[in-house]
Amino acid sequence: MEDKEFDRLLKISRIKLSEEEKQRIQNDIEGILRYFDSVDKFNEAKIKPAFHPIRIEGHPRGDKIEKFEDKDSLLSNTKTYRGFIIGPRI
Repeated sequence: MEDKEFDRLLKISRIKLSEEEKQRIQNDIEGILRYFDSVDKFNEAKIKPAFHPIRIEGHPRGDKIEKFEDKDSLLSNTKTYRGFIIGPRI
């Protein structure tokens, strides 16, 4: 990153830094940009996608549908309209 670009970035961000801080942060940003350049050069065509990078042990529980008969007791403390709960106005 050139000094002119970095100074513009500081101006846009409304950040004031000492010369020592500017140099240190500018070096950090350049390192980050170099890292992203190396990631862009990576050829991912040979690698299979990993849907689960960590092996999952066990099995998820099975969901069972059960009919609940006493809906009225569940909704007794709420305001409802045609079976739907009425929430607060915003």
